Amino acid sequence: MPKVVVIADDLTGANATGVLLARKGFQVATYLNLNDLTNRNKHLDVISITTNSRGLKKEEAYKLVADTTSHFKSMDIKFFSKRIDSTLRGNIGAEIDGVLTTLKGDEVAIVVASYPTSGRISAGGYLLVNSIPLEKTDVAKDPKTPVSTSCILEVIKGQTKTTVGYIPLKEVLKGSDSLKEGILEEKAKGSKIIVIDATTDEEIEVIAKAVAKSQLSVIAVDPGPFTAMLAKHLVGEDVSGIPGKKAFFAVGSVTQQTKRQLEELKLKHNPHIVKVNPEMLLDIALREKEINRAVEEIMEKIDGFKVIGVTTNGSKILNLKEVSAAINISEDDAAQRISNGLGKITAKVMEASKGLIGGLYTSGGDVTVEVCSELNSSGIEVKDEVLPLAAYGRVINGAYDNTPVITKGGLVGNDMAMVECIDYLLTKISNEYYNLK
Repeated sequence: MPKVVVIADDLTGANATGVLLARKGFQVATYLNLNDLTNRNKHLDVISITTNSRGLKKEEAYKLVADTTSHFKSMDIKFFSKRIDSTLRGNIGAEIDGVLTTLKGDEVAIVVASYPTSGRISAGGYLLVNSIPLEKTDVAKDPKTPVSTSCILEVIKGQTKTTVGYIPLKEVLKGSDSLKEGILEEKAKGSKIIVIDATTDEEIEVIAKAVAKSQLSVIAVDPGPFTAMLAKHLVGEDVSGIPGKKAFFAVGSVTQQTKRQLEELKLKHNPHIVKVNPEMLLDIALREKEINRAVEEIMEKIDGFKVIGVTTNGSKILNLKEVSAAINISEDDAAQRISNGLGKITAKVMEASKGLIGGLYTSGGDVTVEVCSELNSSGIEVKDEVLPLAAYGRVINGAYDNTPVITKGGLVGNDMAMVECIDYLLTKISNEYYNLK
């Protein structure tokens, strides 16, 4: 049974919001019309549907949205999302009315028109596209649905029969507790639609938290980011605990570049990272103890994280020539022994987690080879390029046949490269279907 229903005015918008929700760990599907819905959608967390109404007359758009809302009204939906165009084209006000009047409850529509990563931000009630007022962009000349003002409130007020309120950026910057009170005050004034400014994803997160704390019944009105963040707070992140929804990484590179990539990953995904001592992996008497310690430390906290990994980065940088000579092995053998330790940890975690890991990320050719070897895989079926020298594919054969995997060279990519790879991997594994019995 779906927890969130996204109603978009075109197909690309339905898919765009669906992708953001998939990246949060939800199972999502987009439908072209209500007739396509069947019992097969019962496993979905999110249904995204297009009314294809952006270029229609407002009366027609209103009816299509109202009919779609009515179809889901009796279900136990956590919240509806009215997906709007990121440049305010279409029948935004009429379509918000379509949801509100159909639900006929105490719902409040929260409008967050911002999409910061796409250059759309709102401040002072105005929408800017790459720092340019909306009305000064090509949107003003759109042949089907031109927009003549940058003021979000003007656009909505000109199309709705509902009272519209506004909360400026300065209130968002005060934090979620203060903003919650602001939202409740606007509702008390009679506002059924509340426009709220945001210039960053962090501010959209504040709005989502405030809405969740308000305990109001809400409709999310936005181009995607607010809906995705609100779903995390209202539905919960327990979906990441469903088998197959977690990503595991094994990183052997000790370069400063890899360290920066790991730091960016920490900021974006708050992963559970276990550091391994490479000297202990080299020591035959100690390596098994170190491998088991790492596995135990990972498994102790695996339920609380959707991104988990093991790395030698951050440990003492070894002089392989010296340490290999000290234990009478070649430098290649020393490097292989460390990589093999990471491979064994990966395999043991895969086995101990009993299906919780849905995808793998490996950094460094030697680590990738050892991971495949320990998983009894005969290789990787390459599917796509995530970024230059970072490939997405599927494990071939072994107990984890067809598992999604991304491999990247240790010196590949900018500081955000690992974040991009993990984001890509999470999207792929979130859309897989698993037997939960």
